[in-house]
Order: sequence, then C-alpha cells, then structure tokens
Amino acid sequence: MASEPVDVWAMADLVTPFAVRTAATLRVADIVQDGPVPLDEIAKRSETRADPLGRVLRFLVRRGIFTEPEPDVFGPNEASRSLQSNAPGGSREWLDLDGAVGRADLAFVELIEQVRGHHPAYRAAFGRSFREDLAHSPQLSDSFDDLMESKSGEFVPSVAASLAWDRFDQVTDVGGGKGVLIAEIVERYPAVRGTVVDLAGPARAAEDYLESRGVRDRAEVVVGDFFDPLPAGADAYVLCDVLSDWEDEDAVRILTRCAEAAGPESSVIIIELLPDPDGEFTETDLRMMIYVGGRMRDMDRTERITAAAGLFVAAVTTLDDGHGIIECLPDR
Repeated sequence: MASEPVDVWAMADLVTPFAVRTAATLRVADIVQDGPVPLDEIAKRSETRADPLGRVLRFLVRRGIFTEPEPDVFGPNEASRSLQSNAPGGSREWLDLDGAVGRADLAFVELIEQVRGHHPAYRAAFGRSFREDLAHSPQLSDSFDDLMESKSGEFVPSVAASLAWDRFDQVTDVGGGKGVLIAEIVERYPAVRGTVVDLAGPARAAEDYLESRGVRDRAEVVVGDFFDPLPAGADAYVLCDVLSDWEDEDAVRILTRCAEAAGPESSVIIIELLPDPDGEFTETDLRMMIYVGGRMRDMDRTERITAAAGLFVAAVTTLDDGHGIIECLPDR
C-alpha cells in the first residue's frame, strides 16, 4: 500500500511559524478574546504599526487563526484561543519571541552551521551562549524560570507519587532550581528531609519557595555547582531534567559527582524524558542541541553514561507523560 506523499515545501515553510509567534508575542489573542476589534486599536494596544500588523493577521486568517468579519477588524476563533495567555497548557509563553525559549528557537536559523561543525547555533545567532544570555538578561532569566516552573508543576506531582520516596531519610535534588520537586516530596512524605543544591540565583529563589510551601524546616538549600563536590550523606541524589542539558562527557562528570557524594549505599535517581513514538523526543533532542549543546538519551545511552560514572541502572519507572524515573546504584 503506497504511503501518502510528503509535502516537503509545506514542511519547510517559515512564514506561518513566524507569523504565529509574532501574534503570540504581541498578545493579539488576548486583545481580541472578547470579540472583534478594529486593527488600529489592536495596533495601539500591542504598540505596533497597523499596516504590517494587518498584513500578518490577514495571513493568519487565511491559515485558520483569527477571523476578519469585516475589513480591518479582527476577532477570535477556536484556533486563536489557544494563543491566549490564560489558555490551558500555556502555549503562548513558549512561543513568545521576547521570552527565553521563543528567542532560543530563533537560533535554528544557524542549525546548518552547527551541523557543519563551524560553531554552536545559539552563539552564532546571539553572540553568547544560552546560559550566558540568561545571566545577562533578567527578563530572559525570569521568563525561563517561569516556564520551567510551569513545566515541572505538570509532572512533579507524578514523580512524587510514583516512587516510594519515604524509603529515603534524606533526598538531595542536584540542580534543583527553586525546589519544586523537593517541596512536593517532603510535603507528601513528612518523615523525609530534603536538600536543594543549585547556583546562587536559583538557591535564593528556592529559599523563598520552600518557605511559601511551608516546608522550609525540613528542606535545606545549599549553594553549589554540580561539577564540584556535592554535600555527602543523603540517601538519594536526584537529577531532574538536568542531564539532557549536557553532552555525554559533562553528563558523566555530573553523575560522577553524585556517585561520589552517594557513596556505596545511596541511590542516584535520574528523571528524564524517554523516547516516544510521536517524535517529541527527537524534536526535543534537536532543541537541546541548539539551545545548550545537550542531548536526549534512550536507555542504552543512559546506561552507558551511568556505567562510566560507576553506576548501574537498577529500576525504571515510566510516567504517563513520557518521563522516566531511573534509579541507579553503585556498581560494586
């Protein structure tokens, strides 16, 4: 049976995604969410020029996003509502060209240079690395933190519920950001104590967040870099969505630091997205490569880097969203 022909030209289209992202960045869907609004008013409220904005919106109407019930008047439809700031799933924030991730996607124009081995795409596009960009711009840093909190808030409860964390007295989240996972674990399991290890900025945010969750008395915050020696003595060291930010050599260095701190009796727990049949894994793999020079890993590659760090995979728990909780033990 012959397969359907692939429309390569449509797949290569750049006009539609940039038009969608422009509308998302300008919050046009928010402006028209209650009904049709004249173009001049949309331009005024979005601080743009009416003529080019109208040309973008007419293009999107032809693509099924927004309506134009009369000339130069634009309104909402089902598709545009997915771009509203209050839409479930928060797609607008991920597409916002003024935000960290929306901006990072622009680096794909330099993909060919990274594939040719000339230079990393993000640095070629913006003159500095993604991490340097976040350190340089509070706006980008804040938007990235907000997106990561939103993302973790969606799957962290499942992580806390899918493993018997109460078999550990002390859990250390390495690169734990503002402490969302540790807060969820110690809140769910009152006998467990937690530690968040991260750089100074995230560590300050973690102190406030853990206090707001009412668990600061059972959760410690340590300023540290996971390439340096980590606080020893925990029963479990967790790396949640950390290793995919790094190529194999650096991932082994991070795992080795966790293994050193864990010693012969404790666990190292990796939480990462695992391959899926719908292609999200491979798309995310490209994004990790472009954004930060990292990579996604299947279980075979994960077992190779854990072995290089002196660990072996003892158990894997797969969550409904595709993340895997990979528990590793010392390979004695």
